[in-house]
Amino acid sequence: MLFNQWFDFLFLGMDGRTIWNAEIITARRHFWDKVETLAWNRATALMSEEEQAAEFKLEFEPVGHRRLTMYRLKPRERRIYEAFGGLTFEEYKEQVEADIIRDEPPPVHESFRTDREYRYGIGLYIVVNAEEIDREVVETAIARFQDQGEIDWIAPEPVSCERLPRDTEDATLAALRSDSAGK
Repeated sequence: MLFNQWFDFLFLGMDGRTIWNAEIITARRHFWDKVETLAWNRATALMSEEEQAAEFKLEFEPVGHRRLTMYRLKPRERRIYEAFGGLTFEEYKEQVEADIIRDEPPPVHESFRTDREYRYGIGLYIVVNAEEIDREVVETAIARFQDQGEIDWIAPEPVSCERLPRDTEDATLAALRSDSAGK
């Protein structure tokens, strides 16, 4: 299942006063996030500041709707880069993501990470080794967090590579779309 990979929720701490502002994600989602960050950093490191400014510039165009003016993002022109072997940024990033997954998959650990800088409550970022996020997974994670004493924790062993994706998120979603289109 590629859906239900994260969920945001609030819950009370064991003291009855602390509000935990939590995000829970699967190890799969966390893995893809780590891979994308690594690929993004490697790709942008090959670009000049001018190329980055042009590539990531957001431009909007007005759109009229029922006497209101709204704005939509203008489509970007396709830019290819010599540093990427004639590929676009997205094509190159996807290639780097595939290389990272194949050659150097980053470790992913189940964990609880707190963040006291949240505007409302105390932030809590939870990574779980589950296929998808459902009520049982959330309740189990809360109980485990409270059993740990509501503190930061990282599992000593990483999630098994067999439980992590072997393809990029985009490739996995594209395969899923083609499977559903063929039915």
